[in-house]
Amino acid sequence: MTLLDAALSSPNCVISIMGDHAGESADAIFTRKLVDIARTGITFWLMRSPKAKPQQVQEICKPNPTYAIFISPATKGGARPTVKEDVAKEYSDDKMNWHMIPKEITPVTGKLDTAATALVFDRMTTDVSGTLDLWNYSEAFAVDKPLRFILGCSTVCAVKKDMKSNPEKIKSRYREIVAVARLVGPYCVWIR
Repeated sequence: MTLLDAALSSPNCVISIMGDHAGESADAIFTRKLVDIARTGITFWLMRSPKAKPQQVQEICKPNPTYAIFISPATKGGARPTVKEDVAKEYSDDKMNWHMIPKEITPVTGKLDTAATALVFDRMTTDVSGTLDLWNYSEAFAVDKPLRFILGCSTVCAVKKDMKSNPEKIKSRYREIVAVARLVGPYCVWIR
């Protein structure tokens, strides 16, 4: 089974809209992350989303292997590029015990404040083709709510649920899948 097939058959996932970050193109970022995985076995993916906090991601990852599906924005340039280039040095899965990010990992950059977190992956591929129907998912922690993406909240914990008849469903339902990654313990961490 391919990584994409595994992600699409999983009952839950993290869905993230991909855009440029800290002055780097999406392709360059994916290339760096693939190098990290080949070199160290893991990589950290910086994000800042109130709908994918570390404890939420950790919870949906416990019962089954869980994946992140990266999708294109609804409109070209629809993902706000991050311009801040702070470099994270430490991570924690509980905000109490902090560990150094391995020196072999390429820089984990972005705006580092109390909302800065990172997904942790051990596999990733950009060799994917297809679309994701967002009407087949709801928010993981509000299962009666369809997925909604807004600026500043482009990553969401999701569960499979038919939302076609929900009047609040997102208008732009089909999105190109640009990459897929498998989450690995500790799944999501705070970074600083």
